[in-house]
Amino acid sequence: AFSPNGDGLNDTFKPLLYGNVLSYHFTVYNRWGVAVFQTKDPKKGWDGTLKQKKQQGDVFIWKCQFQLEGDSIRVEKGTVVLVR
Repeated sequence: AFSPNGDGLNDTFKPLLYGNVLSYHFTVYNRWGVAVFQTKDPKKGWDGTLKQKKQQGDVFIWKCQFQLEGDSIRVEKGTVVLVR
């Protein structure tokens, strides 16, 4: 879970990758399958907004496709709870 309330703790959600990242694509979807966030920059995370509008607390689905140096391309998926 994460709580983007501006207190500096858990204000963004992003995968934690350790190693030299060669490729990266991270997407967050709402329960209707609409992409609410995506980036190819491993330093950027989702702040709980879509088009600068705060999303309501809910469960969101995420998918991250990445490749670390020395590894093959991997895809990880999961859910995250947005707490308001």
